[in-house]
Formats: sequence, structure tokens, C-alpha cells
Amino acid sequence: MTAPDVEATPQPLVDVDQERHARFRTSFEAVTDFGRRLLAARLAAAGVLPAPGAVAGREEILARLAVAPGYQRLGDALLDLLADAGLLRWQGDGLAVTGRVAEAAGFAEDDAVDAAAATLRREHPEAAGYVPLLVACQTQLVEVVRGDRPANEVLFPGGSADLVSAIYRDNVQLDFYNRLCAARVREHVRQFLRRYPRSYAHVMEVGAGTGGTSGPVLDALTDRTERLRYFYTDVGPAFLRLGRQRFGVDRPHVDFARYNVEGAPEDQGFEPGSMDVVLASNVLHATLRISAALRHCHALLKPGGILVVNEMTSRLDYNTLTFGLAEGWWRHAEDEPRVPASPLLDVAGWRAALGRAGFVDVRAHAVPGLDAADQVQTMFVATATGGGGASR
Repeated sequence: MTAPDVEATPQPLVDVDQERHARFRTSFEAVTDFGRRLLAARLAAAGVLPAPGAVAGREEILARLAVAPGYQRLGDALLDLLADAGLLRWQGDGLAVTGRVAEAAGFAEDDAVDAAAATLRREHPEAAGYVPLLVACQTQLVEVVRGDRPANEVLFPGGSADLVSAIYRDNVQLDFYNRLCAARVREHVRQFLRRYPRSYAHVMEVGAGTGGTSGPVLDALTDRTERLRYFYTDVGPAFLRLGRQRFGVDRPHVDFARYNVEGAPEDQGFEPGSMDVVLASNVLHATLRISAALRHCHALLKPGGILVVNEMTSRLDYNTLTFGLAEGWWRHAEDEPRVPASPLLDVAGWRAALGRAGFVDVRAHAVPGLDAADQVQTMFVATATGGGGASR
């Protein structure tokens, strides 16, 4: 059965290969378990974990790790992750290693990691794209957490987005959600242009990043380009350059502009109440306050415009082991409710936050046929009310 607060996705608007998706979930768990063992091996080799038979307190272990400012939340999350996975165990108020750490000891050597990674990619092709980023992050995690190496040099080596982009290629789960976003955006644009035959539809994507969602959405709008303006925005100049390279050729209807969803639209050159669709895919969790970001999204929209939000709604160890290296992953305010050991909101949390920001008719969609406990991502569509107006 599906989650009670997640609606069945209309068919055949967007479908999913259930057998392939099941293989993906199995493969993704195998990749994640490899990452957990790799983490334990690297921390043990660095002298961070207690020796076999010894016990150390959480603060003592983190002190050995020498966690830099900005990474305290990640340090705590990593220890909880290892304990939940059975690589560490609580013994009184302290932590001890289990036999699984000794079994993973070989992963302290790069050659052993490379060989295991190659085998993993061969045996689990559905999640092969996740492996290179995981290996890069875990083999350099200690240096990043200590502040000796910037996280962006690991996630985007040489300014390249190849490691992150590899996740999006031929990925049955991400492809499903991207097509779902594209279908929802296309449908709203179609209805708007039919209702207002002399108008242009305005779509704004905030935090477009590497364009993983942008591509399917732009492709879905190909037959509407004569009456469409699409704003590809991000706070990072490197992402805007990437966007121009990928989507700027032969697409005069696409504009590229810097925009920070944490700031008011009117302060950044965007007219409040000017957009028909605002799209935010896997970006709003990375804000200091989701509540403020949602108010700014609402301010951008015309009355009756829609916000399409695509977000993880369950904590995944893979994300902690990779994107968790980015300081922005942990920058949320202390007083904002998030899923423990993550920057995420669950489905109920998103519904509540969208309602507080002035949205109505909030609809949540996830992979059809999955039990509630197995849903890890959700796409929300919410309608803006009242005048777009100023956001402050």
C-alpha cells in the first residue's frame, strides 16, 4: 500500500518499470552498504574509532576526527549511521567497534577500494552511477571534515559536475521523478496557454544546479516554446555556465540568471506575482529556513500559479556519505524542524510548511505501488493564493 498522505500518481501520464525499480532499490542498498564499510575502514585507519575491545565516548571520537566548524552535525550523523548499520555498538555511554569493522579493514587501501567499486558497478548496474561519487567522497572524507580540503573540490573536481551528473544518467528512480515534474509543469503551461491565448507562460526553476531536472522539463515543453519564457536560475555562477552550455543553444526562450531563493524576488530583479510555475527540485532542503524559501516562491507566483517541489522525504545514508560533505547540507536553522540527522522534511512536514506559506490544494505524488516505508522521495504540487505581492 502507498502512504496515506501520498496520492497515487495518475496513469499513464507517468509510469515506472516496477521490476527495474525493485532492482534499483536492491542495488542502491548494496552501494550504500559499501559506503558504510568504506567509512568505517577509513575512520579506523585514521585512528578515529576505538581499538577492538576498547570503548570511547562520542565526544572523544569526534575529537580524534578533529571536526572543523560547520561539520559538527555531519560528525554526529556519521557515528549514528555506523551504529545503526552495526559497525559500531553502544556500550554504556560509549561506542565500540564490531567485527564488521575488521572485515572492512582492506578498504583502507585505494587499490582494494577501486577493485571493490568496479565489482559493485558490474554486479549492480542499476545503481552504478552512484559509485564514483561515493568513492571520491569517502576516500577524502577525513580531509574534508577536518577542513583540509574544500568539499567542492571533491564533489566537483576541477569544476566538473561529472561525478554528480553520473547519478542522473539512466536512473530509473530519478528519471521517474523528473518525468513527473515535467508532466506537471507541461500540463499547467498547456492549461494556461489555452486559457490565455495571447499570453506567454513564465516558468522559473530555482536552484537548477546541474540541470538534472531541467532537461526533461525543457524537453516536455518543446512544442510550447513560441509562447514560453523559462528562467534557469541558481545561486552559483558555475551552475549557470553549465546550464548555458547544456541548454542555451537553440533555446532563445530560456534565460539564465542568478537567483537565491532565500532572498526576496524584488531584491534580485524578479517581479513578484510574475510566474505561472516555480520549480524547485532537490534544492529547498539546503536553505537556512524552508519556511522563508517557500514564502519567496509564493511571492514569485501569480494567483493560481503552481509550485512544483521535488524532494527527498526520508533520510538516506548515501546522501549523508556524499552530499553531507557539503557544508550547505547542514546549514539549516536549529529551530526549524527537519528529519533527524538530515536537512529534510517528511511528507507531513512539507504539507504543513506549504500551508503556512500560503499554498492550497497541496498534492503529493510518489512511486506507485510502494509501501509507505519504502518511499524516499516525493513530488509536491501546490497552488498559490492571493496576490503574488511583496515577499516581506
